[in-house]
Amino acid sequence: MKVTFESVSNAETEVIIRGEIGSPDVDVLLEFIKSRNVGATKKLVLYKEDEQFLFDPSEVVYVEVADNKVKVFTDEESFDSKKKLYELKEMLVSESFAQINKGTLVNIDFVKSVQAEFSGNYTLRLKNRKEILTISRKYFKEFKNQL
Repeated sequence: MKVTFESVSNAETEVIIRGEIGSPDVDVLLEFIKSRNVGATKKLVLYKEDEQFLFDPSEVVYVEVADNKVKVFTDEESFDSKKKLYELKEMLVSESFAQINKGTLVNIDFVKSVQAEFSGNYTLRLKNRKEILTISRKYFKEFKNQL
C-alpha cells in the first residue's frame, strides 16, 4: 500500500483512495475514516434479521456483549451491532455513555437509580426497562465521572 500526503493551504481535507474498490484494505480504510470523521453526525448502523437500521446514539439505552455478540438496546427493542464493544465506546465517547463493567456500556441519560451492594459493586436501574445492570468496582469511578 502506498500513502502520499500533499500539503494544500486553505483547503478542505480530502481523501482519495486509488485501487480496487472492493478489496478488504479499502473496506478497512473506509471504516476507519468513517469512525474518525469528527465533524459528521454519527449514526449507528444496527441490524435485526436481514434489515439495517440507523439510530442516533441518544436513542440507545445500553450496549451489552452476550455470547460473543454485541447487542444494542433501545427503549423497546434490541438490535445487533457488527462493531466490537471498544469500537462503540470510541464512537460514543463524546455522548453520555459510560462503561459499567467488562461487557456493558450504558447511556447515563437513561439511568433511574444506583444502589450499592454488599460486595462493593453497584446495581443500576434503567428508565423504561426492567433490566438491572451491575456496575463493577473497577468501572464505578468512570461511571461517576460521567454524571
